Amino acid sequence: MDELILRALIASLLISLNASVAGTLTVFRRASFLVAGSAHSALAGVALALFLNSIGINAHYFLLALTAALFFALLSAKAARKGDVNVGIATAFSLSMALAAIFISLTRNSASNAWQFLFGDILLLTVDDFAIVTISTAFVLLAVSFFYHKFLFISFDPSGAEAMCLNVYLYDFMLIALISVSVVTALKAVGAILVFSIFIAPSSTARILGRSLSSVFVISFILALSSLYLGLLTSFFFSIPSGAVAAAIASLVYFAVSWKQ
Repeated sequence: MDELILRALIASLLISLNASVAGTLTVFRRASFLVAGSAHSALAGVALALFLNSIGINAHYFLLALTAALFFALLSAKAARKGDVNVGIATAFSLSMALAAIFISLTRNSASNAWQFLFGDILLLTVDDFAIVTISTAFVLLAVSFFYHKFLFISFDPSGAEAMCLNVYLYDFMLIALISVSVVTALKAVGAILVFSIFIAPSSTARILGRSLSSVFVISFILALSSLYLGLLTSFFFSIPSGAVAAAIASLVYFAVSWKQ
């Protein structure tokens, strides 16, 4: 099997794990827009990296994207503490997109350089990109498994968690930060515009179909992985980006399931 195809298949598996964990926790947190906000905040970091590289300053896209996404996570967690996380997400979303547009406009060959980060291409992942996906996925899964019950507690009953002397603000920031790491991990493979569908649509569908918390995670993983693999299969026969097909499939499945409810 071709190395690029094998890498894409394994990366799809890892990204599906990220989508299942981060997407489901985001849905439980009732802040689905958080994924889009994280992706576009990360895009501002990517645009800055592209600009710096264009003027001769070596900068790795992942580090700056992760920094931008974590800063966004801090702003969102702060807004959540004031009572409305969606306002913080929307404001940070607008700021990050404005910065991304500025940096991209200042970058030579900006269209070709920014295209993959906007729409993604899992078949073009380098060995370095694959290593980032693998290490980041392992980190997210380990962190979530360690704080799993606390994350669920603050998502479903923040008042009760606070009454139990749990530092809700700290764990909320940790949750948002881990979601941001997951989103940045999938950024180059799926793209900032399409990552929302891959993370949220399968998790939202799974929440409708699932009969328990664990089943929601499992169904979400299966749906995300099936969408990504079908996207890859389609791209082999037609000149269509695999990420776009995967996002379309995941979204259509959600609408089909929700329509029947």
